[in-house]
Amino acid sequence: MVRLTSAKLRVRGMQQRTAGEVLKFIGVTLLATRYEFGARADLWATKARFKYMQAPAFCEPTGMPRSRFDALWSSLTFIEQAADKDNSKGSRWQLVNEFFCAINSHQAARVSPSDLICVDESRCKWYGQGGHWIVRGLPMYAAIDRKFENGCEIQDAACGRSGNMLNLSVVTTAEHHQDTAKGHEDDLLNCFSVLKKLVAPWAGSKRVVCADSYFASVATAEQLLAMGFRFIGFVKTATRGYQVSTLCVLPLEERGNTSRTPTD
Repeated sequence: MVRLTSAKLRVRGMQQRTAGEVLKFIGVTLLATRYEFGARADLWATKARFKYMQAPAFCEPTGMPRSRFDALWSSLTFIEQAADKDNSKGSRWQLVNEFFCAINSHQAARVSPSDLICVDESRCKWYGQGGHWIVRGLPMYAAIDRKFENGCEIQDAACGRSGNMLNLSVVTTAEHHQDTAKGHEDDLLNCFSVLKKLVAPWAGSKRVVCADSYFASVATAEQLLAMGFRFIGFVKTATRGYQVSTLCVLPLEERGNTSRTPTD
């Protein structure tokens, strides 16, 4: 990040960045998430918008002027990016994919999750281009009625005790999103294929994998057991392998009271 971003700054005739400035930039970015603002420039304002609130005035506490933050923001580069003449969706995801791969490798090598691993989908909201230097929109935009935000979909595994995200998989194209409903690996539903990749680094550890009905199935439970996991999930009755004939006769004492009419 330091080397590639410094190269862009050098081309623009600006001061190159150091590793310390990288950490400060990330810290200022995180600090900005604690404020509500209309434009990013408001964070460096020295005059408060309301008399009962202090002005953010980021320049003094952070030591980073707004002009320098904007320069770093517009030149920030994580990996080498090949020249893209056709502006294809694959090349537009290149930076994002490599960044997530680096996160996953770091987490797998250095983080040991608790006894519980939770698998679910996350949403990364798209707020717009965010600057005049960005000439491309978000490559993949998904709108799902049951989700409270529209944007980029991320399938992830996280530690069930600390909430620390461990393994991330970005849905990069509409075709990728459609493929999640098809079976194509080991004659299993693709939802298990995704789940398998997310928890693979901890196979054989006897940890408990917890997943919602999207990932859960009888086949998922069987395959996770074979991988050395235990499993908790909500399985719908309309699922292959669901023992309807056995489960329908089990007494459910905690179901609750029901009232019947004479015609029942």
